[in-house]
Parts: sequence; C-alpha cells; structure tokens
Amino acid sequence: MHKVTLTHIGVVSLGRLLAIWTFVIGLISLVLYTVLMMLMALIGLAAGTDMVGTFIGLVIGLGMGVAGLVVSAIIMFIVGAVSAIVYNIVLGVGGGIDIDFKERAGE
Repeated sequence: MHKVTLTHIGVVSLGRLLAIWTFVIGLISLVLYTVLMMLMALIGLAAGTDMVGTFIGLVIGLGMGVAGLVVSAIIMFIVGAVSAIVYNIVLGVGGGIDIDFKERAGE
C-alpha cells in the first residue's frame, strides 16, 4: 500500500472536469428531452394543431435546451474552479488529506 497526501487540487483541471461531466450528462438529458418533445409535437399534429406553430415551438424548445447545456457547463467550470481555490486554501490551513493507494494484482 502506497500512502500519499493530497495537498493541492488544480483549479483549471477540476473546473474542466466538472464542465465536461456536466456537458455529457446534459447532452444525454437533451437527447431524451428531444425525443420527448418530438413525440409531443407529433401528438399535437395528430390532434390537429397548427403545423407551423408546432414546428416553431419545437425549434425554440431545442434552442433553449442547447443554450442551457452550454450555460450549465460554463457555470460548473466556475463552480469547480472556485471549489478548488477554496479547497486549496483550507488544505493550506488544515494540512492535507491522507490517501492510500493499493496496487492491483497483475499490473
């Protein structure tokens, strides 16, 4: 077992990690949201609603979903960066975190 102490977290690396993670999860959600919106638009068209209005609503909804995806990734980058800065300040005052690493068999 190899013991190490975590004394610093990279501000940009944590922000980048959270931004990518949020973007990927948001992209999966956006795909599901798109399928649901298209199904609802088809149901609306089958019920006899206006085709142009339905299409415009679908485009506006998808645009808002994509904008929300980008904005949430940017916000999570900022949250990750601020969290890393605060965490590094706390580590400087209180010491580090002890972490134990164990080698896997066969490697």
